[in-house]
Amino acid sequence: MPYWAELVELFEYKVTDVLEGRVPRGGRRSLTELREELLGAPLEPALLRRVMESDRMFRGQQGGQAPLPHRGRPAPLPHAAWEAPATADSDETRAWEELHTLLWHHRAARTLQELAGHWQRDATLQRLRVLYTVVENAERAVGPGYKPVPVPAANDPLMDLHDPEVNQAIAGALSTLLLTEAGRSQVRTALSEVQAEPFPRHPDEDVLAARLAAAEREPMAPEARERLIVALKAEYPLPRDPRERSVIRVAAREVADQLEPLLDSAPSRTLGAVPHGSVLYAQHPASAMRVPDDGADRLIIHLRGAQAARWRGLELRWQPIGPNWQLQVDGQVTLLRPGLSPADRTQTVALPGTHLRLFVSGAYLMLHIDSQAAVELGRRASLARAVSLLLDSQEQFAYLRLARAAAGLLRGGPLQLDSLGPDSARKYHAATPDVLLAFARKGVDNLSARLGRTAPEQAAGAFQEAAAALGLHPRAAERLHGALHAALHRPEPLPEPRQGERFTLTDEGFLSVQLTDDPLTLEAGPRGVTLRYDYKGELVAVLPGLAPMILHDLLVVRVPDLHLLLVRHGTWLAATVGRDEPVPTLRLAELETGDITAH
Repeated sequence: MPYWAELVELFEYKVTDVLEGRVPRGGRRSLTELREELLGAPLEPALLRRVMESDRMFRGQQGGQAPLPHRGRPAPLPHAAWEAPATADSDETRAWEELHTLLWHHRAARTLQELAGHWQRDATLQRLRVLYTVVENAERAVGPGYKPVPVPAANDPLMDLHDPEVNQAIAGALSTLLLTEAGRSQVRTALSEVQAEPFPRHPDEDVLAARLAAAEREPMAPEARERLIVALKAEYPLPRDPRERSVIRVAAREVADQLEPLLDSAPSRTLGAVPHGSVLYAQHPASAMRVPDDGADRLIIHLRGAQAARWRGLELRWQPIGPNWQLQVDGQVTLLRPGLSPADRTQTVALPGTHLRLFVSGAYLMLHIDSQAAVELGRRASLARAVSLLLDSQEQFAYLRLARAAAGLLRGGPLQLDSLGPDSARKYHAATPDVLLAFARKGVDNLSARLGRTAPEQAAGAFQEAAAALGLHPRAAERLHGALHAALHRPEPLPEPRQGERFTLTDEGFLSVQLTDDPLTLEAGPRGVTLRYDYKGELVAVLPGLAPMILHDLLVVRVPDLHLLLVRHGTWLAATVGRDEPVPTLRLAELETGDITAH
């Protein structure tokens, strides 16, 4: 485990050497490597402030400032004040805006493809004809001598809107227009023009309408009036029926009702500000993310800041190749080409059960997981129950020791009882909650992976053998095996998320809540937990008497008499509480049997 406090102190010494004009021990390269390591490390707030202050002084000296006078042992550096994010127009701010626009455009393109397919099933194709006209007029609006084209007639021989490829091409052209703010403005203007005037009026249209109205008022027999109307229409032939305008206007309003929310959801300008803690390996320390957020469905990486990362169980590695970047995701290699047009800078990597979308802007990459939120969060909820079971400290962490023993048997090795006895649990009692949670979660992941490759009967036998060797009742083996099986195969059923700021948790199932910027309070019996975003944009769980804990995707908090389970997928939070049951052991089973016999 890294000694972060000692490394921070070493960094302060090296920076002091540079400020006084000396070459730091190990050379400037060692200082640079240590700096990069600390800026990306999961430091405590106090240590992070010391690193930020030293880094500010170091960058100031690199920019040409005079060295600071200093003699003797360096005094402790003062705590740095909160530093606002960079607001200047930089590569980082431009990439932030473009990446979010590319993600929005990817979703908008899929929505438009679905709408085009739905509108094609309309017999009159009214909405598709409107959509075609909007795209044509929006594209022509930038050219000289622009003249809007009318909405084509239903039986226009030049149109082939029944062809799915034609419809998808129209939807693709519209999505390309939506990439820029100017294109979105042109689309809005074209929509308004179509509603105002679907097709131009005929010069004799008003004359015909007046004569038809006069014919209707003539005192004559119905048959004669009908012959007069037919004669008037023959004298003033019109290319299209004027009554079609009202029908097209209705279709145009329906198209606008579908497109307006899509246009309004386009990312707005951020005025050059990148939120705190939003970019991994960011150039600006204030916007740098400490560790990747496994609870989020997207991650932005500054590719020049490092060469590897781990996110949501995916091993990511990358390296520059000329102006491009080569990215490896769990063994799959893809080439990122920032020089392509914005619409072509989106790629997809197929993963088991989902897809990973890649969006690139210069030296910045956004990864976005396409998954069903309810299923994804249900899997995490089942995983949280299994992790919580391993964190049960009864009988000297019996379930954690049982998991280790079963894992050894599933690997084909013998049981090492000397390293699995009750004395081996001392290190678990001494570990901090975050370290113990990470260890238990890694154990669940490893065991689940082995269970996926093992026959159920063989796995059950391994758990029973391990339980017998540790003096545990077979019910303990069944309970742990069942929890791991659920984490692997049975996502927890979750209700739809609710809105609110205060809820009461029960042990009857998970509660679903939609997170907002406001703090959320969850009452668990006599205790309460508050979830809020800190200044770095991380979701923090605060319980009275405990240090604040960061909730990425999963958090298990154990307090006397109950345990709290929190899982998150984006802004969807699921939470529940539970109470520990006594761990069934062979000793307790013998005592119970003896009591029954005595009576």
